[in-house]
Parts: sequence; structure tokens; C-alpha cells
Amino acid sequence: MAETKKKKVNITNLIVLSMVIGVVAGIVGGSAMAQIQFVGDIFFRLVQMGIVPFVMCTIIVAVGGLTPQALSGVGLKGIGIFAVSSFIAAGIALVLSLVLQPGAGLGETALVQDAVFEGEASVVTFQDTLLSFFGNNIVSSMGAGSMVQCIVFAIALGLAISFWRNTHDGKCLVYDFMGELASLLLNIIRAVMTIAPIGIFCYVSSMVGSLGAEVLIPLVKYLGVMALATVVMFFIYFALVSVRCRLNPVKLIKKMWPMSALALGTISSAVTLPTAMEDTKNKIGCDSEVSDLLLPLGMPLNSNGAAIHLAVTAITIAQIYGITFAGPELLTVWVISFLLSLANAVSPGASLVSLTMIVPALNLPMAAVGIFAGLEYPTGAIRTILNVDGDVFAALLVAGDKGIDHDIFEDKVKA
Repeated sequence: MAETKKKKVNITNLIVLSMVIGVVAGIVGGSAMAQIQFVGDIFFRLVQMGIVPFVMCTIIVAVGGLTPQALSGVGLKGIGIFAVSSFIAAGIALVLSLVLQPGAGLGETALVQDAVFEGEASVVTFQDTLLSFFGNNIVSSMGAGSMVQCIVFAIALGLAISFWRNTHDGKCLVYDFMGELASLLLNIIRAVMTIAPIGIFCYVSSMVGSLGAEVLIPLVKYLGVMALATVVMFFIYFALVSVRCRLNPVKLIKKMWPMSALALGTISSAVTLPTAMEDTKNKIGCDSEVSDLLLPLGMPLNSNGAAIHLAVTAITIAQIYGITFAGPELLTVWVISFLLSLANAVSPGASLVSLTMIVPALNLPMAAVGIFAGLEYPTGAIRTILNVDGDVFAALLVAGDKGIDHDIFEDKVKA
């Protein structure tokens, strides 16, 4: 009799199950669940401790392995898609918020009346945003987790390696070292991800327990508008990718589900990045030269979900306080939401930073931050899934039909 094979446990199913159980535990246990948040925080720290060097090594290897011509083609196309897609996402969110009025009728609720926020506003100009992309010390940038500054340095070093290899018969010890270091860091991250269901359960249950259902009820419409804008963006992406890359959208959804589930559970683009990179190459069949460059690059720069979150929140706050934006003012909201999404953080807790930027920039009451500051988990789940999947869609659009291994996509061969 043939030996029965052990069925491998699907980590994605465990993550989804841990989220569901975490929500139930948070509702039942309430604020008492905050006592186990430290376990979830340990999980995130274990993953994030290697994310910055992993992203840098990956970009250095990706850029260093390309010719200047190939780099300019892939890089510029990717950045162009990042900018256009985030701008469109903010516009869709703006229109839906104006039509569906998520803030209407909330002005008299206890949630708004009791809202206070004692933090300081973050006033950021366009010049400040651009300046923040460049650090004066790469060690301090890495220590502070300033991802954009680290990526700028990685691109610069990658370019230097690319030119060096082109003049030294393709040889470069630093290039080889970075490749091996990236592989080692990925192994560490994979090992940590085996405890993801436990970490996500502890984090979700504590967040839901601290938040309380009574806070969410008045803001269901607000969250619904965010979710609807996200669905519209997904529809646009799937339509474009299906046509340009000749991929079956249903099969594509199935192959992207593991990274999507992880994004929902961790609400962190950084934590989800290694899984997204592996699945994009090994399950979807995207050209590694494209995915290895654009996915890490898109993590801070391609925040479609963040653009939607900022635009919907800004209009909702205005409607709560009876402030009307029209004409040029709406264009200002649109542009600011788009620009601030470029500086969006890539880990849990990003929304508060974003809110303290956009609220004063639009001359809205700072007390409004107190209404939305506690919604990190529900808003984070909505925006992170689009942030992560949007990077994959951008890579697929750049790769096109010729940059997709259809045998891998159709499960005819393994990557």
C-alpha cells in the first residue's frame, strides 16, 4: 500500500483563520486583550528587523544586474505607473466621497463631540517632501527606518555596481555579496513568518478589543467608501493586466490571495514584501528583473491605498464640520492626498502620521484627528491590500505579455 503523504499546512489559511478568531476574541474580550499585544509587536519587530537591509540588497542587486538602457526603461515606466495610479486612486476616492457623503450626519454624534487631539500638526510642503527623500547619513537613515532615503542610496550604489560590472567583465564582489546577503535575510524572514498566525491573532485581537464596536458603528459608511474606492481600483487593475499580459483574472486573483491575506492581517507593506516578491516571480511568472526592482521600489512610492485613505478622510472630516470644498479647493485636496501618499510609512501606525500632515494642510480642525486616530487596523487593512497588490500590478504592466512566463502562470512548470 502506498504511503500516505502528509498534507502541508497552508499558512495563508492559518493567517485568515487567525484574523477571524482575533476579531471575535477582541469583541468578546474587549480591552483585556490589550495584554497580549506585545506578542504581536514582537512578531512585527522580528520581521521588520531585516526588512530595511533586505530591501536595500534586493534593489542593489536588481539595479546592479541591469544595463543602463534596461534600467531606464523598467525604472521610468514603473515610476510613471506609480504616479498615475496613485493620482487616479485619489481622484476616485474624492468622487465617491462627494457622492456618498460618508461624513454627513456625524457632526452631532458623541464620537465627534468627544473627539480631542493634543498632538502637534505636521506641516509639510512639497519642497519638504522632496527633501525628505534624501538623507545625509545612510547609517542614520537605516536606523530611523527612512525607507525612501535607503532606497535612494541603494539605487545609487546599484548604478555604481552596474557601471563597474560593465567595465570589469561582469565581475563585482560587492554585487555577489549583496545577492548572498539578500538570500540569507530572506531565510530569516521566512523562518519568522512561520509564527505569523500567532502574531497576527495577538495583534488583531488587541486592536479590535481596544477599539470597540461602538466606535466603528458611526464610521461604517466612511470605511465602506474606502473599501468601494479600493474595489474600483482593483477592477481597473485587473482589466488592464488581463488585456496587456493576457492573464486569466480569476486565476490571477487566486495566485495573489496569499500576499493579499498577509497584507490584510499584518497591515504592513514591509512585512508582506518578501511574500509578494516570491509569489510574483514563482506563481505569476513575472520577469525577475522587473519584479525585483519595482516591488521594493513601489513599497514607499506606490501607495494607491494611502492616497484613497487620505482623500476619503479629508472629505469626511470636511463634511462632519460643515466645510465645503469646491473648484480649486477640491483640486488641492486631490493633489495633497496624492503627494502625501508618496511619503506614506510602510508599517503599522502610519495613518496617524498621515493625518497630522493632511488635516493642517487643508485647514481642517486638528480635533478631527482624534476621531480617526484609533482606526489603524480597519483603515490599514483596506489600504495595505491595495498598496501591496498595486505594486504587483505595476510590475505586471511594465513586464507586459513578453515579460510573463505563461507556463509558470498556468502551473505547467515550477519557477
